[in-house]
Amino acid sequence: MNWSKKIIACAGVVLGLASFAWHSAFAEPNYPDRPIKLLVGFSAGGATDTTFRKLGELASKQLGQPIIIENKAGAGATLAPSTMAKNDAPDGYTIAAATAGLLRYPYMQKVDWDPMKDFTWIAGLGGYSFGLAVNSDSPFKTIGDLIDYAKKNPGHLTVATAGAGTTMHLLAEALAGMAGAEITHVGYRGSAEAGTAVLGGHAMATLDAVGTILPYSEAGKMRVLLSFDGQPSAWMPGVPTAKSLGYDLVYPAPYGLVGPKDMPPAVVDKLYQAFKAAADSDEYKKLLETLKQTEWQKAPADYQQWAREFYVSERSLVERAKLLR
Repeated sequence: MNWSKKIIACAGVVLGLASFAWHSAFAEPNYPDRPIKLLVGFSAGGATDTTFRKLGELASKQLGQPIIIENKAGAGATLAPSTMAKNDAPDGYTIAAATAGLLRYPYMQKVDWDPMKDFTWIAGLGGYSFGLAVNSDSPFKTIGDLIDYAKKNPGHLTVATAGAGTTMHLLAEALAGMAGAEITHVGYRGSAEAGTAVLGGHAMATLDAVGTILPYSEAGKMRVLLSFDGQPSAWMPGVPTAKSLGYDLVYPAPYGLVGPKDMPPAVVDKLYQAFKAAADSDEYKKLLETLKQTEWQKAPADYQQWAREFYVSERSLVERAKLLR
């Protein structure tokens, strides 16, 4: 072996050992030894923010370090995880909430990240139910009233959601498309702002997580006209499902936790175990009931497989909403 080959071989060994040491350092048993940052792609006050604040609070007790929530809304709730994927080390100290938008937004906009290549899928943690509601003094008493108005007045019906590219936005556009109506979508930076817009008369309807709109309904401030569950919900008596009216829009939307790609398996497992314990707790299950969310858990490998399959299926919803780029 000549000297140049020896140098190349030695360099390869050194690089290999450095890579092993770098990953091993992150996988040491003392992880975590400092606070963890959890990015949430919605503004404070909505169902997603409330959900992940509680999960972070409970998981921090398992990890022995605080989990600090940082709200970073935008880009269909993908700004938070995509920023993390591009800027943060895969050391477990920056993680992000993942909603269905992460597996949908690339069909709608050109992005510089790949949902299946640029993330570590850590844990599936729960799921949303969705509903469409109007102000309690709205002239729309039924979903039929609302759709009739939208058909007769193209573009005049304003529907507020927690942001462009979110599941709520897609469902609103898909429903309008199936009904042969035209709406004007108004995207806000979060559910709280969308709800305020409807209450203040700045938008005529909102489509959001049931846990967000139901308190308004129970307080007599909103009227729920439609749900997107597979079956009628006990907590929304008399409210029809989209499916029961002939619209193929049964849509529970799971959410979970992701990190940057190439996270050490030991760190992933530690995070998964902590957040699984949080999701299994009575305190969290009580919150799920309050927010009318569903129990839905996936371990890392299963969560990644689900994400791969869901990514393929999401294209059809984007097409039905006529938002495919």
